[in-house]
Amino acid sequence: MKLLTLLMLISLISCVSPRDKRALYSGTETTTDNTTGNNSSDNSSNVNESGDSTSVPIVDGSDSGSTGGTNSNVPAEIRHCNWSTDGSTGFENTSSNMESYSLSHLGENTICQSKNTQSDIYVQLKNATADVRVCVIPTYEQNGRSIYLGEARCQFVDSNKKIYKFPLLKNRDYGRYQNFAINSVMVMKEQTFFFDSPFYREQITYDAYFICSVNLDLYGDSSYCDAFRQKGQYFYKKL
Repeated sequence: MKLLTLLMLISLISCVSPRDKRALYSGTETTTDNTTGNNSSDNSSNVNESGDSTSVPIVDGSDSGSTGGTNSNVPAEIRHCNWSTDGSTGFENTSSNMESYSLSHLGENTICQSKNTQSDIYVQLKNATADVRVCVIPTYEQNGRSIYLGEARCQFVDSNKKIYKFPLLKNRDYGRYQNFAINSVMVMKEQTFFFDSPFYREQITYDAYFICSVNLDLYGDSSYCDAFRQKGQYFYKKL
């Protein structure tokens, strides 16, 4: 039995090898779902990769839209969150309520779930980045465990005065996890790092998180998540 479990883990890790500038399930790539071993394909492209058609510019600078003001550029579905109108102040997640590693990785930000559609997540970053994409993963938290529900959706967040929409997909296993609500998200930059044991290899951040989540969810093995957390290259947001 121990040998069988070891072989399954080796197979799991080999299935999610590092990818350059690719989300694990995005595009037309055929992949193997790590929970069942069944092949599945997602024919939808990473539609918000560029962010051009889904960003919401804030132009009048009158208020954040969170207190019933006149900023009509903030959609009603996300006016319950705090937004920055100058790209510098007014963010919801700051040094006062963020872990130091998350602040270092992503900077001050607002990450908000639509009141209309739970799969629509909106992001504004103080530290805009044009050279690396930002990725959002839909997750479900239960008993302190974070379970991923679908692919990483990535795009460039290249302006601190825009709100970027990430339409997420719950496409893990196409059924088994579909009834889980998106009650949290994992946010990270699309970068590669060396992760310590039990990874002992370079991984793109979202691949490392997928491996961590699967091992914790299916096998109760927290060692991959321990290594992922110790690297500190992510921001976890409860919604």
